[in-house]
Amino acid sequence: MTPPTYGIWLLFGLVLAPFYLTLAGWFFGRPREWRMPLLGIGLLLGFAVVAWGGMALFAALLGALFY
Repeated sequence: MTPPTYGIWLLFGLVLAPFYLTLAGWFFGRPREWRMPLLGIGLLLGFAVVAWGGMALFAALLGALFY
């Protein structure tokens, strides 16, 4: 049996807590306006895609330079 991984619980529970609270505020806050949560989620997904894409390009560049 593998030991518990506390880092995963720390990441998803504590570090991402502001993200969870922001999403909850967008969806359950008053007044309800559906444009704002969808715009916010699109923005967060856009940031994630740009960050992961940049890391992928950088890793490909490093692979080409040092291989």
